[in-house]
Amino acid sequence: MPLPTGVPLVALSIAVLTVSLDRGRWWVQWWRSRASRAQRWQRLRREPGAGARQRHEWNREMRFGEPFLEAAIVLSPLLGLTGTVLALMRVLASLEPDLTLPAGASLQGYGQVLMSTLVGLVVAVIASATLLTNRGLRSWQLERYERMERRLEPAAGGGAANPEVAESLP
Repeated sequence: MPLPTGVPLVALSIAVLTVSLDRGRWWVQWWRSRASRAQRWQRLRREPGAGARQRHEWNREMRFGEPFLEAAIVLSPLLGLTGTVLALMRVLASLEPDLTLPAGASLQGYGQVLMSTLVGLVVAVIASATLLTNRGLRSWQLERYERMERRLEPAAGGGAANPEVAESLP
């Protein structure tokens, strides 16, 4: 990989892997703390508007890293293509005037010109998978809490909230 694009592409790939691992760790902790979250949700539902504030806070925590992943999805293939173009320019500059390989040169090293594009695409795929997974899990969890909150609201005639639903909270 050419140095002008190789260094940023390697740094970007390390950052994407770091954010991906962080999101995975965060979701594992989210599911492990289910019981304490359910207790907190039970306390919050007694306060007007507290459930919506808590969902907003959880949404903020769940969104962590998404803007960076969106940028990485766009930037990594572009950096990879730029690296490939620079490498191709170097290869073309090394050709003889009649566009033949210099005497004694082989084609083995010329396949490396596409390495930047490959790395950029792999980074983009990892960032896309992480982003889509995180968004899906976030949407699923927040919708789940919204549905539970609607079910727990007292009925319009002064009726009480459904006790069966209250017991099955997260």
